[in-house]
Amino acid sequence: MKWFIGTLVVVNLLAALYGALKQKPEVDIHAQEVNAAQLKMLPANWKPLLASAPEASAPATDIASSMPQAEAMPAPPAVASATATVAAPKETKPAVLAAKPETKVQEAKADDKAAKPAETKVADAKPAAATLCYSWGGLDPQQLARVQGGVPLLKLSSPPQASVVDQRRGSGKTWVFYPPLATQAETQTLVAELKAKGFDSYIVQTAGEFKGHLSLGLFGREEGAQALVKRLKAAGYDKAKVDSRGDVVKVTTLSFRQLDEATASKLKALQKRLLPGIPVQACR
Repeated sequence: MKWFIGTLVVVNLLAALYGALKQKPEVDIHAQEVNAAQLKMLPANWKPLLASAPEASAPATDIASSMPQAEAMPAPPAVASATATVAAPKETKPAVLAAKPETKVQEAKADDKAAKPAETKVADAKPAAATLCYSWGGLDPQQLARVQGGVPLLKLSSPPQASVVDQRRGSGKTWVFYPPLATQAETQTLVAELKAKGFDSYIVQTAGEFKGHLSLGLFGREEGAQALVKRLKAAGYDKAKVDSRGDVVKVTTLSFRQLDEATASKLKALQKRLLPGIPVQACR
């Protein structure tokens, strides 16, 4: 039994010595083939097990040390290099593609913001609408001729509109009269009756349309004349009338329409220079 155990020990020592002295052939790991079908895409956040689990590294090292060097080393570099080669483009390309639309949108927004102030300035530069209206009157014939001489300086697109009315101008007195009766004798009787009731009167003798009428009074204000007429009618003399003394004059009012601010300012300056006593007023 002892010699059998001794023989077994000697054989094991020889085998171990033989394995240690045996020359191992060199292996070119770059020449090994890699099957593309067996490659798998790793996620972007993948990490080797050796880095994430330190406690598992010891058994892996023991197994690798017991295996021949040619069999243990080639696989991890090949897989790692293949993984890095395939996975790297997939991490960068989507980022580049995703950045382009955002950049275009930002550029478009910047162009819109830059264009808005320009549009606002163009809108502000537009002239004001020609919607103003002013009237100038009433003008007698002499005043109208003077204004018409200065209107061409305004360079209007259309001439002003003119409205003409008849206006009595003169002494400003108001006359109360009574029409003549059928005969002069009847008129003389009427004068005596009026005097008896407190109304002074006389028969107009001058030639004209009022010859033979009874003149009952001349008043500076129309209110006084109307009060006398009211008293005469109350006394039974309802034919008494009122006449404003003076001449009838045609009075013109000019309307300037569709004016802008600049033209309206020129019109006001022309009024102050030609007829300061007759103002320009806004149309009603």
